[in-house]
Amino acid sequence: MRNEGKLKVTIIAGIICLALPLSAQQQQRTLAPLQAMQAPGRLGPEGRRLAFLVGAWEEKVTYPGETPEQKSEGGTGRWFARPLMGRFLQLNYDGVGPQGPYRAFGVLTYDREAQNYRMFWFDDSGGVGDYRGNFADENTLSLEHRGRVDGRDFRERITYTRVSPTEIHTKIEQAWDAGEYRVFLDAQAARTGAPGQGAMRRGAPLSKQPQE
Repeated sequence: MRNEGKLKVTIIAGIICLALPLSAQQQQRTLAPLQAMQAPGRLGPEGRRLAFLVGAWEEKVTYPGETPEQKSEGGTGRWFARPLMGRFLQLNYDGVGPQGPYRAFGVLTYDREAQNYRMFWFDDSGGVGDYRGNFADENTLSLEHRGRVDGRDFRERITYTRVSPTEIHTKIEQAWDAGEYRVFLDAQAARTGAPGQGAMRRGAPLSKQPQE
């Protein structure tokens, strides 16, 4: 419990740091995010495996229907992931789906005590997720959250798959009570560059999406 409390305090301190202005030295570091994640002495091999997520991304999202007869819906999103304090990844997300705009940010790291990856996720509805998991193979990271929503047991699994150095596939699955997982969304993201140095601005234009 003491180690888990220490991890939470460290993450909260990192979130507070996001609101502070960047120094010239910090700004220089963000120009080479991949090198920062892969530099020896900063992260162990487990942490360096997260480097494939670093960058700015634009994605096309599909929300499958709950039944074969129900038509799928679509959405778009922009997100970036960048190193934070040499030990964490900061993720910022801004998208539009069937329910309207959605904004969130997260902090992803490797928990050395628990020997698994851990992500705290905060969204604009006030939701807080605590996801834990590991790599299924060299290109696939799977994280699961367990909690309760409206008095019911709820599980959510997020899977990030590296398709290529410039493409990531994200799948989110959800399950209620003792039910099986169902796909909530599928997303194909394309790398657009290095992560920005500030939070994404709401309403910033997306690049033109590929046609079906």
